[in-house]
Amino acid sequence: MKIIRSDFLKNAGKLFSGSLAAQAIGFGAIVFLGRMYSPEEFGELDIFMKMAVVLVAIAGLRYEVAIVVEDDTKTAQDITRLSLILNLFIALVVLLVVISFKSSIASFFKLSHPNILYALPPAIWLLSSTDTLVNWRNRAREYGVISTNRIATSLSGVGYKLAHPFLAVVSGNGLVIGQILGQVVALVHIVFKLPFSLFQTSSDAIRTVAKKYKSFALFSSPAALLNILAVNMPWFMIATFDGQAATGHFGNAYKLTYLPMSMLALALGQVFFEKIARIKSDKKEAAAMSHQLVSLMFWAALIPVVILAVWGDQIAPVVLGDQWHEAGIYIQITILFYFSMFLTTSFSSAFSTYNKLNFQLLYNLAFLIFTSCALYFGYTIGGSTRVALAWFTIVGAVLRILVLNYFFVLFGKNLIAKTIFALLFTGILIYIGFGIKEGF
Repeated sequence: MKIIRSDFLKNAGKLFSGSLAAQAIGFGAIVFLGRMYSPEEFGELDIFMKMAVVLVAIAGLRYEVAIVVEDDTKTAQDITRLSLILNLFIALVVLLVVISFKSSIASFFKLSHPNILYALPPAIWLLSSTDTLVNWRNRAREYGVISTNRIATSLSGVGYKLAHPFLAVVSGNGLVIGQILGQVVALVHIVFKLPFSLFQTSSDAIRTVAKKYKSFALFSSPAALLNILAVNMPWFMIATFDGQAATGHFGNAYKLTYLPMSMLALALGQVFFEKIARIKSDKKEAAAMSHQLVSLMFWAALIPVVILAVWGDQIAPVVLGDQWHEAGIYIQITILFYFSMFLTTSFSSAFSTYNKLNFQLLYNLAFLIFTSCALYFGYTIGGSTRVALAWFTIVGAVLRILVLNYFFVLFGKNLIAKTIFALLFTGILIYIGFGIKEGF
């Protein structure tokens, strides 16, 4: 099976074109936003959004993933409804928690504006509901709609962030307000012209699909929570140990490194999920498609990764402004972890496709424990964010590489030879790059 001769890349291209356009809008705007807002304001946005995405991971108890897996259209519609109901319920629970513990949460993360937490429940509801409906659109192969949705989200959010400093009548962190506005637009767009009524069902039908796919709630939901916590733990640890300015530097380092790669990974991953779910029993075809895809991803990202690993400390101040030199250092430290994360993300649907949700839970728990310990000891022994991130990168990259190889065992053919080649080749290129840099 040749990926380039199938509709795989065509469909992924539709998603990636929207992601690329949305990313281009955000990337172009960050040149100005980095000069309009302080690292502390970026840090506040990052902590707010990281709290939101952690809770979004369990808002629908992962029933939204079953929308793509389910073969029957009517049943998939009921799963969509169930997920949306759960999204609203979790948002209301979070609202009660915020009302009760706002001051304690703000103090723990060193938030200078505690009232920003009141915006957390609506943000969770908007993000989770949009994710649910994106899964429905993905099931229906409406990749053009998903692509357009990403562009609309980025345009509206970025537009407000740029305008906020000039709106004297509006107070608060413009970055946070713009983010929420973008999600409002995203939900309104993705729900427009759905081919079925969201409320035309019965409680019996909802209970039936909840029982049928209860393994997603029991195994996939905790696994997703652990995975999101592990990935976002650096933000929480940096905010706790070093404050909002360091969090802002790290957040913008992430935006310049993994965020562009994640757009491609997300596009390929969504199409891969739909495709692998259909051919999972054919090991030969699944292995061939998977190996072609990982090779494509490796070569597509290799040169940008090497450039950022070598010259990240010089690139960040040029893009964001002189106050962002520390962000450039963070780029150099973490880029190899994000490279491994990029390669892994597109294949993570294998846990659901091959019903390995219990293993996913154990892996994500191990990832959270080991990377959190790496960060903690990096701070307590090394005494700085740079050291903590270095430890996090080493531990996280090793664990990501191991689980990537596990995926390929499930697909039917291991990835050991390609892994060894990739590690050696990447290391040699980075070594050469530093040699060139020192020569100048």
